[in-house]
Amino acid sequence: MTATDHAPDSTVLTTEDWSLGVHRRGEGPPVVLLHGLLTDSRVWQQVVEDLPATHQVIAIDAPGHGSSPPRTGAYSLEEECARLADVVERLTDGQPAVWVGHSMGGMKAMRVALSRPDLTSGLVLISTQPYREPASTADPYEAMVEVAIADGVSPDLARLMARLNFARGFLGTDTARHWTEHFRTLVGDDIAQTCYSVYRRGDISDQLRKIDVPVLVVHGAADVPIRLPVAQRYAAEIPRAELLVLADTGHTPPCERPAELGAALREFVDRVTGPGQIRAGATTTPRRSDPPRAR
Repeated sequence: MTATDHAPDSTVLTTEDWSLGVHRRGEGPPVVLLHGLLTDSRVWQQVVEDLPATHQVIAIDAPGHGSSPPRTGAYSLEEECARLADVVERLTDGQPAVWVGHSMGGMKAMRVALSRPDLTSGLVLISTQPYREPASTADPYEAMVEVAIADGVSPDLARLMARLNFARGFLGTDTARHWTEHFRTLVGDDIAQTCYSVYRRGDISDQLRKIDVPVLVVHGAADVPIRLPVAQRYAAEIPRAELLVLADTGHTPPCERPAELGAALREFVDRVTGPGQIRAGATTTPRRSDPPRAR
């Protein structure tokens, strides 16, 4: 059975005063996909092509991205994660899921694992981090948002966004050009509060040892916004984490290395959700993280 046999069921779901665009395919153990800033759920299309044949795949757009309406007031990542948990619990009847998050999405996946371990069977954390955004990067990032609000996303600003997302050698590809054109369509007012929720987030690194599920940390060796040593540092703090380093890859492996990421994701998901696996919340014996691997 191919992915074409599983046309996405796309809708906007409301929980309390939040509306979130949700795209579902397949049946089976749930896998939740959370994209990064400035993109949307389309980044997963090539990564999880065959996963809906055996799993329920739930991709959720962040506010102001994809099919999710923007938020007009300030909110925290923790507030959003509570609403994400509401939506996923409703769709899965409370069955624990593997939460897969890229960048901003990984920040949310970690917070869901900490606040709702009953809904978490595993984590895949891609190009993300648990730490506070340093002022040295938070201030320029917020300035970019202010420019987008005042003047829109110019070609130069879109190219800067692309350089932050992709390794230099990837910028000339059709995929990079597609997303650079997408960045030009972004509306500053629509993405502002989502950006601020990321740039003004708190530090949760002191809680990482509470995450007691299998974790796959994936990071590009050429990531610019979050350097590889950051991933190596936090992966070592999660008891059951393993680290996969992708060579010649920037900040957005779902676009830059979809086949390699997809194979690693598939192997991990099958291992976590296969027969005989312990349900989330059960007692397990933590293991130390595997040594970093480079590809």
